[in-house]
Amino acid sequence: MKEIKLTIDGQEITVPEGTTVLEAIKKLNKVVPTFCYHPKLPIFGGCRMCLVYEKRWRTNIIACATPAQEGMEIETENKQTFEERKFILEMLFTRHPLDCPICDKAGECDLQNWGTYYGPQINPSTITPFEKIRPEEDWQSDYFEFVSNRCVLCLRCISVCKNVVGADALFQEERGFEILISPDKKPMDSESSCEACGLCVDVCPVGAILFKPFKFNARAWLLDETVTYCGMCSMQCPVAIDHDQQKIYRIRSTADLEICAGAYLGYDIHSSNRLKGALINGQTTDINKAMEKVAHIINEAPQETAVVVSPYIENEALDKLKKLQEKTGIYVSSTASITLLPVIKGFIEENGSYTLPDKNDILEAERIIVAGNDVADTNPVISYFFHKNYLEGFEIGKDKEIIFIGEKAGHIKKYNPKHIQTDDLSQIKNINLDENTVVVYSTTALKGKTAYEFGKLLGHLYKETKAKVLILPQETNAYGVINKLDLDYLPDILQKIKKGKIKNLILYGEDIVDHISDEELQEIYAQLENSVVITPFLDGLALSSNIAIGSALWMEKGQTTEGFGGIRKGRKAFENIFTEEYITDKILQMVKTISVSIREKRQEIEFYDYEGFDYPQINLWDFGYLGRRSKNLADMRVKRSQLIYKEE
Repeated sequence: MKEIKLTIDGQEITVPEGTTVLEAIKKLNKVVPTFCYHPKLPIFGGCRMCLVYEKRWRTNIIACATPAQEGMEIETENKQTFEERKFILEMLFTRHPLDCPICDKAGECDLQNWGTYYGPQINPSTITPFEKIRPEEDWQSDYFEFVSNRCVLCLRCISVCKNVVGADALFQEERGFEILISPDKKPMDSESSCEACGLCVDVCPVGAILFKPFKFNARAWLLDETVTYCGMCSMQCPVAIDHDQQKIYRIRSTADLEICAGAYLGYDIHSSNRLKGALINGQTTDINKAMEKVAHIINEAPQETAVVVSPYIENEALDKLKKLQEKTGIYVSSTASITLLPVIKGFIEENGSYTLPDKNDILEAERIIVAGNDVADTNPVISYFFHKNYLEGFEIGKDKEIIFIGEKAGHIKKYNPKHIQTDDLSQIKNINLDENTVVVYSTTALKGKTAYEFGKLLGHLYKETKAKVLILPQETNAYGVINKLDLDYLPDILQKIKKGKIKNLILYGEDIVDHISDEELQEIYAQLENSVVITPFLDGLALSSNIAIGSALWMEKGQTTEGFGGIRKGRKAFENIFTEEYITDKILQMVKTISVSIREKRQEIEFYDYEGFDYPQINLWDFGYLGRRSKNLADMRVKRSQLIYKEE
């Protein structure tokens, strides 16, 4: 790429052709004020705050929308530039209410910060703010609120909803000073195309769009921020957790703008009916006593004990569980053995290996084929890459042809895909595939032998056409589970329980309720002598099991997971020592080593369909057993179910 030279405040810099003046200035770590600019959004150039002076042209120019040119001489702190920026601020403050003491954006507001930097503001107009109050716009939402008088008309919210999320849920009414931001339909929560990702709140430079659950609850400067990776699905999106070492007040996106309702609304699972300590037969007990009891159960009958591990738990716990498996010979299975594992096994049998496509593979594809369940619902952020993205003024990726093959299209409808309505996913072989195509399959769609056969088909299609294949589990660490553990097939475990060969079942998490019918689960529990669940929650299986041990959530542990972004290490917002790793390690220390000679020899898995499988409809507000504990997500599910009913 051709490079050009320009001078900024007397310092010469070389940048690639096409770089904007603003991005060139940023490379020198100089600060230029902006409102409408965001590096991940297309350039708008509406606020005019990023003025800089071009000496050769003897005029101010907007830095965000002007391409750097050879020989430019830019001054960022020219006196004329300073005064014109200050005048723009004065015009904004003419009608902006000075309500910082009650505004939730205080402390992180761009208008507040730049107003302080540029000094006292003088009203250049005889019109007072009280005479220029704009009409109120009620979004009729329990989660999002628009305060019209605070809006600086940057239109970032509209841009992020259209160009990142693709939902197109916001638009501008009227023109000029009378502009209002409005949802496409009201009530917003139940009627609009809004996905409740919260990005409109996060990119708003002022307090014009608010997240109602956070409103009046805390001041930004009083909270600690922990940047980590989301644990609600396998996308592993970077998120910022705002907390006070005890309570989570909100979860926001980072500058990557990769977040969905799972984290934005689902932050409240942290305070939802948590199991702190342990229960034995429904009675509160010391957690150490409960762990001793579990170790005793294993020691008494290791060959009659099985563990079903959640694909949401961390690699650190899986490493301990692997040692427990090697030490005692207990059966170890997972719901991933009926969803992800058969597809991967089938693919590898046909192709020899499997490698996950990355974000760039999806962005640069010319065609996206979504097969099975709608990944815009199961893993919402993956859909953000189904059209071109933006970075520092450049377009990243391409617009694409979207094809959905499956029974029910969900939020992928936002891209107006071609819909091949069928429950026979093998019809994908009739679509013209090539190396510019990415096939995206959510492992929530098929189970057992059916999933295995579809994996073989995907492997065959990859070998024949070189179309990339993204096999995407919903759960955070399903890839970690199948890569780290020697798994037994879950239906084999359930059959052994029914026949009385396995009498003790230890569940890590409650994923089994999403994959096995209620009737099947009740029959299984009736056959057990001992049922143990390690779960963060006090309801659900904690009330049905003989022993329940409280464990940490993803935001309480620095967990390592393997998902769409590869192997990633997160950070904990605050301490909860009772992680699955800690619990497993304590049990590991108390169990006896069982001779290999007396263990049952593991058989190669033979996948088959099982009559007890359950196939629930998954929508954007679910996120497995974690999401069901969120009141915010549950309320959205109820509201959206009314819209889905109308569409049907």
